[in-house]
Amino acid sequence: MKKFWSLNKGKFLLLLIILLGAVLRLYNLDWDQGTHIHPDERFLTMVGGSMKLPATFSNYLNPDVSTFNPANVGYRFFVYGIFPLSLNKSLALIFNNDTYNAFTIQGRFLSALADLLVIFFIYKTVGILEKRYKIDSSIKYFSSFLYSIFVLPIQLSHFFAVDTFLNLFVFATFFFSLNYWTKRRVIFVFLSGIFFGLALASKITGACVVLLVIPFLAFEKERPRIRFSTFSLLHILLFLAASYLILRLTDPYIFTSSDILSFTPSELFIKNLHELRALGAKNSFYPPNVQWISKIALLFTLKNLIIFGIGIPAFAFFLLGIFCSLKTKAKLIILGILAWMTAFLLYQGNQVAVPMRYFILVYPFIAIITAFGINYVFKRFGIIYLVLSLVFISIWGLMFFSIYTKPHSRITASYWILRNVPQGGVILSEYWDDALPVFGGNYQSLQLPVFDSDTPEKWQKMNNFLSQGDYLILSSNRGWGSIPTVPERYPQMTKFYKDLFDNKLSYKKIEEFTSYPSLSYLRIPLTLPDQWADESFTVYDHPKVVIFKNEE
Repeated sequence: MKKFWSLNKGKFLLLLIILLGAVLRLYNLDWDQGTHIHPDERFLTMVGGSMKLPATFSNYLNPDVSTFNPANVGYRFFVYGIFPLSLNKSLALIFNNDTYNAFTIQGRFLSALADLLVIFFIYKTVGILEKRYKIDSSIKYFSSFLYSIFVLPIQLSHFFAVDTFLNLFVFATFFFSLNYWTKRRVIFVFLSGIFFGLALASKITGACVVLLVIPFLAFEKERPRIRFSTFSLLHILLFLAASYLILRLTDPYIFTSSDILSFTPSELFIKNLHELRALGAKNSFYPPNVQWISKIALLFTLKNLIIFGIGIPAFAFFLLGIFCSLKTKAKLIILGILAWMTAFLLYQGNQVAVPMRYFILVYPFIAIITAFGINYVFKRFGIIYLVLSLVFISIWGLMFFSIYTKPHSRITASYWILRNVPQGGVILSEYWDDALPVFGGNYQSLQLPVFDSDTPEKWQKMNNFLSQGDYLILSSNRGWGSIPTVPERYPQMTKFYKDLFDNKLSYKKIEEFTSYPSLSYLRIPLTLPDQWADESFTVYDHPKVVIFKNEE
């Protein structure tokens, strides 16, 4: 009876954790009120709307004729994996959600569902370590809870992009390879390969997990040594075969033909990857790159991960967790995870483009290792210190959640514009950013070419627009937050923004709208301005909007 109660108490606790994760991820999925403010979502929705159900399964597999292939419906530049999009499209057709708005909301729901499954896989992963290496049973609950409250997974779950799908499939690939390592059942090799194929079909960077899982598939542990077994090569071949077949089924358009024996990748796909790499080069004038040019890449990545992605308290327990986990019998597994995380962070963190979402793959592992630190505090100091620790860790997640409990800053600003800016007025916005208002109104809109090179031609156009404008509306910090960080590239634009915010131009600041992470919705007066975070962390769901009026 005691064992039965303990088992059901554990299931109930897991259910509560998943419910907490569901609330934080599913609350207010329509956070932008159907205005499609997230550009990546907007692009995927446009591609999804153009896709048509192929007439036959054979047509679906054929890259040349499939109407699920973005290249065949007007989108020849497509660098994502197609599986999350085709999954959403198929379900939208089944459930009659194939409209511009419903498609996005359903996609956000699927994104959140994928991340909830990560919580479950974390629990099951630590359960394997518990049974095999006798680690404390509390750790699986702590790790699941920690991931459920981490900020970046909560944010990405509110977006219909590929990131949460990729994270789920990468972590599931690891989970089943770990199952094979501990149980030696070939079915887990096959399942690991399936999820690896789905990871590649979500984003090609899913290939990075192969460095983590191959050792689990290739080696057998025999005390006191680890050896390469006679079946290791067969296991690896099974893993690769399963992943290849699944990739062929779920993203057949990265190959040249539908011939399953043809391994030749699509020339268009390779070309798109090269184009993407060129856009991400340090000497590129591609607007999203500007914010990262002056940053010390790895330090910038770590700052965003520690301060905004998981929070400083969680990071402190992560450091403690490294020490504690390496003292357990599972230290070999932990060392493998830490080595992979380090290699991933060093490689990805030293690229030019380092948006926070690129690092979501390490968050499940951070949660697991952090849980060892939490468990140490619990065992050493008792329940009071445990509660205090979890409260401190949870504060940042609860603060961030607040942005979904209030109107989007661009929505609020748009209502203000409709009430206060005369119809027919000329509103200046910035190239590569959304113009306001996002709905309604009859205004003339001009876009300033702020990201163009500082040439005389650019400034002739800038000055012409500035002389015509009645209002200048900066709907995010995309321009003023990044361009002044590279004054050697944009000397005139840097001076322009400085003079603008110093009130030295004819355009005077009259209004500002923010939606900072806060605990005010819980009646706690604590707010954290986060405009100094990675641009991609703020610009989609809680940008700062600043409105200037031309006083001349």
